[in-house]
Formats: sequence, C-alpha cells, structure tokens
Amino acid sequence: MSAPITRERSRAACSSLLAALFVLTACSTPKDRIVLLPDPEGKVGAVVVHSATGEQTIDKAYGQAEVSQSGTIEKTVDSQSDVQTRYADVLAARPPRPMTFTIFFLFDSATELAPESDATVQKLKAVLAKWPAPQLVVVGHTDLAGSQDFNDKLSMRRAQTVAAFLVKEGIPAKEIDVAGRGKREPLVPTADGMPNRMNRRAVITIQ
Repeated sequence: MSAPITRERSRAACSSLLAALFVLTACSTPKDRIVLLPDPEGKVGAVVVHSATGEQTIDKAYGQAEVSQSGTIEKTVDSQSDVQTRYADVLAARPPRPMTFTIFFLFDSATELAPESDATVQKLKAVLAKWPAPQLVVVGHTDLAGSQDFNDKLSMRRAQTVAAFLVKEGIPAKEIDVAGRGKREPLVPTADGMPNRMNRRAVITIQ
C-alpha cells in the first residue's frame, strides 16, 4: 500500500554571497523526514526508507524516519495529535480520497432504479455538495441475461442516465466520463444467460 509522505527541511540562514558559498561546509544541511499515515479505515502499510548507508522500514502509524545528509536514518514514533498539529497545513492540502458509489437498476431498464438505490443517491448528493471540483467516472453494467450487443447498449444507457443526473446536480458534463461494460464484469458471477439483480448497476467513482 502506498504511504502518504510529508517532508520537513531545515536550513541555516546565510546572508552574503561568501556565506552562501560557505553553506556547503559550514551551515546545517537539509534533512528529509518521512511520516507514515494510516488510511481512513485505520489500516497501516509500510514504507522502506533508503539512504546512502542503509535502510529502515517504517510500519507503525505515525512512525517517522529522519535522514541526514550522511545517510544516517533515525526512527521515531509520534502521537496522532502531534503529527496532525505539526503538519496541519500539509494534511489540509491533500485532495480527497476517491470514493465509489453503486446504483442498481431494475431488469432491462436504463432509467428505473432499484429501491435500495434511493439511499445511495442521497449519500452521493451529499458528497458532491462538499467535494471541490470533482472528476467523475461512470461505468454501466448489466447482468448476464441477453446478448452481448444488447447488454453493451443497455450498460451505456445506464451510465448516461447517471451522467444526466450528475449534470442536474451541477457537475459540468466535461468532468464526467462514461463507459458501458455490458455483461463482462459481473459483481456476482453467474452462468451466461442468468439474470441477477446485483449485476444490473452503474458504478460512480469520484476523484
């Protein structure tokens, strides 16, 4: 799993041209600091930090590695509150993580939603209202009943139905990509020709 990284650099002040040249040997040198953050569900991966003289693995939430110019790596672990305070500006600047919503359709329909999709639509609207400049990908799917050609067209119509809804919600059409996958990627694998309500869907990814 990729690890979010923050960096902190410290430099000594050198005010003249002579001093600026002298910084190579006399001023304190920059250090890299890598901080491992958990994902929104609290899961923690690992990151391996390499330097000229060795490597260290960080695998604890809010674990840090500070690398000096000589290659020395110092490991520490801060508390969540300390990291959030220290890197508040950096953390606030991170873009939102992609989110996915799945809307289900009635059999053979590209416009009628299954009743269980109502709550998903409301959640989607709430997220869009707060998401800065969202980019969306909508992919339509079908179950395995019917021909490939019929299902390709039906899945695209489902994606287009969702895209039209998103435009009504204020998302510019140019920010929405649509695709239809027909019956190629069932959520629930079944025999060909078998209807399944879980496969009649459109998947919306916001990023």
